[in-house]
Amino acid sequence: MAIKTEVETRFGDLEMLVVRAPFDQDIAALQREKATLATAQQVAQARIVAGPTHNVSQYSSWVAENFVYFPNGKIFVTQAEHSPFLKHSAEATDAHRSGRQFYISEEEAASLEKLAESGEAYTLKKNESYQIPIKEFAEDGLAKFLFGDTTADYANFLQNAGVYEVPVFLAGSKYQKKQKAPFAHALWVRFLGNSSGLDGCGRAINYYVDGGMRGVRKASDQVSQKSAEVANAYESIAQKYGLKSPDKLQEVLEK
Repeated sequence: MAIKTEVETRFGDLEMLVVRAPFDQDIAALQREKATLATAQQVAQARIVAGPTHNVSQYSSWVAENFVYFPNGKIFVTQAEHSPFLKHSAEATDAHRSGRQFYISEEEAASLEKLAESGEAYTLKKNESYQIPIKEFAEDGLAKFLFGDTTADYANFLQNAGVYEVPVFLAGSKYQKKQKAPFAHALWVRFLGNSSGLDGCGRAINYYVDGGMRGVRKASDQVSQKSAEVANAYESIAQKYGLKSPDKLQEVLEK
C-alpha cells in the first residue's frame, strides 16, 4: 500500500508535507513528492506562521538534524548535509527495528570530529538530559545551531504558548560510554504540549508514530496561483469597501 503524504501547511514560498510511516519509508515518500526532510528551523518557521493550535505545532516531528554519541563522552549535533540517518536511512531504520543502535563508520566518525572542530557540527556541552530556560533560549548554543536566525522568534512563540523551559533529552553518559562505537539518533522535535522538547535519544523510527515526519518543497504552481487569486480578490474588495484590515472582511461579506 502506498504511503500517504499530505500537504499540511505553507510558510513563505514553501509548503510542508507530513507523512507517517517508518523512517526509511517516510524518506522515500518525501523523495517521490520532490520534498526534503524538514530541518528543525523549518518546523519552527512553520509553527510560527501556522500558530500554536495548528497540527504542525500540536504534533511532534522527525527532522533532518542528528545527535551522534561517542563512547568517550562527546556528543555532536549534525545539520542535514552531514546527517548519518539521511545517508543511511534504511540501515538506521533496520538497526532500530532489530533493537540495535545505529553505529556510524570510523570514517564518518573521523569526519564528524573535523566538522566539530570547524564549527560545522555542534559540540554539546552536557551529556545528561537538561532544560533550557525559555528566557535563555534565544542565546543558547544548541538552539542557535538548530534554529539559526529564527531562534529569537521561536523563543517568543514558545513563551507566548506557555513554554517556560525546553527540555533536551539525551541517551545518558553511562549508556553512551558502554557502546562499542559512535552511534546516531535522529532528532525528534516534540509538540508544544511537551514543551517543544529536543529529543536526541528517540528510537521509534522503525514504526508509525503520531507526529510523523515533515518535509518541505517549493509551493506548487497550483497552490501559488490559488494564493494569488485569494490575494487579488481581497484587494478588489478592500478597494471597493475601503477596508484597512482583514478583520473587517467578514463583516463586509456578511452584508
